[in-house]
Amino acid sequence: MSLIRRGIETRSEYPAFNAMVNPLNLYYGQVSMSSLAGERVDEVTALGVASVLSCVGLLADSVAMMDLIAYDEATGERVDLPQALTDPDPQESTSYEFKHSTIATTAMHGNSYTFLSRDRRGEVIGLTPLHPYQMTVQASKNYTGRAYLHLGREIPREDLLVMRWYTPPQALIGISPLSMQRTMIGLAMAMDRYLAQWYANGATPSSVLETDQGLTKEAMISLREQWEASQRKARRPAVLSNGIRWRQVQTSAVDMEFNATREAVLAEVARIFRIPMWLIGMKGDPSTYQNVEQASLAFLIHTLQPWLTRFEIALSSIFPGLTIKFDPSSLLRLDSMTKARVQTMQISAGVRSRNEARADDGLAPYPGGDDFVTVLPGSPVGPDQVVGVDPLPNDPPVDNG
Repeated sequence: MSLIRRGIETRSEYPAFNAMVNPLNLYYGQVSMSSLAGERVDEVTALGVASVLSCVGLLADSVAMMDLIAYDEATGERVDLPQALTDPDPQESTSYEFKHSTIATTAMHGNSYTFLSRDRRGEVIGLTPLHPYQMTVQASKNYTGRAYLHLGREIPREDLLVMRWYTPPQALIGISPLSMQRTMIGLAMAMDRYLAQWYANGATPSSVLETDQGLTKEAMISLREQWEASQRKARRPAVLSNGIRWRQVQTSAVDMEFNATREAVLAEVARIFRIPMWLIGMKGDPSTYQNVEQASLAFLIHTLQPWLTRFEIALSSIFPGLTIKFDPSSLLRLDSMTKARVQTMQISAGVRSRNEARADDGLAPYPGGDDFVTVLPGSPVGPDQVVGVDPLPNDPPVDNG
């Protein structure tokens, strides 16, 4: 195998994909899969598990609420965002829905596909998400790339925005969490179904009325109805006679162990998506943080940042000359006192202007607020001003214009 050559020379013909059908396609192309627990696991049934819905929704909502920012690749200056990102599909979806759908689809299926609408100049003007169940990915004829088919019709690679989760070498598609973790998700579904059936058809009563006397069937029914009529929503003292005793039926050790096992299964589902359990209302997360800001920062770094980086690289690839980034400031909201201190330090250090700080608070700019001010001795305020230090006697006077 020769090395990949650059310039006008020919690249290596070493196949990037093997000729075998990817085993994941056996699962990925199907609408549903069977788990060892006997449950059918697919996109719809998996979202019926509360922890799956919470984890996927949290990932998608957290990314979707972040604003996109465009920078000129050559100068690094901030520029206007392409219209295709501000209004991806005017008739079908908003920018929020596009980001939400892309992350949710990738998180569940391991792959997402978006059709790129282009104008006559070849510029991207629209983004239309395609469902992974409708996509077929095959090796190209010479096995050096992928061929993408939507409902049997091949789509050129340059007209697709593709995002993949973990992709093994020479694999055609990314690994699907629904496929790889169908046993754990199916177990959570089976336990939820068991609990629902137990409460709907369970034979375990809440309490028992006991007596040593022999009672006919009619007498037992009459006694039960009288008890229910006297105690239902009344919470009055009970008066029992003729040797009748009331006994509450306690939850058995088996039932308590079942509940503990169910909590452990739901915790495993949260680990699949790397979601801190406290964020989806579950107990048992050993992590502790000083405040919400530090907790949000940890969630951003360890959970969201890989998704953001993957999305940023994909979006930047379809807009030549631009670098697309997410602005995570909406996630890292500060309390008023902390925000005021941070803004003061940034303005004092010359990192931000006063008008930039006012813009964050929704305030209008004022004349002179765009100048950078610093309290560091010898650091310039503007091109011809110095603050924080008195000029020496031999220094020429400063012309302030």
